[in-house]
Amino acid sequence: MTTTTLHDTRAYVEALASEDGGYYLVCGRTGERPVPATDLRFDSRTTARVAARVAEQYRTHLREYDSRLPNYDIVVCQDVAGTTAGESAVLASPPEGFR
Repeated sequence: MTTTTLHDTRAYVEALASEDGGYYLVCGRTGERPVPATDLRFDSRTTARVAARVAEQYRTHLREYDSRLPNYDIVVCQDVAGTTAGESAVLASPPEGFR
């Protein structure tokens, strides 16, 4: 049986990251960026989703050592800061049926 360590899990999340990715992870309730992805960005929503699942596993494992570690609802966000004003308005408006 192979045991995945915290180090291995963190390294995997870091391997998924890209320097200029347009996606990042946050807690949906608090807006805090979760360890192990605090400063990381990802090149696609799909990759960021994988990173979110791995980050949740990492935090669950870490919580075995420190039960005070906050529980985060990790979600994927897209950085729209580089878009034009018209694109930002479109991205910020809710999908049809959610108004």
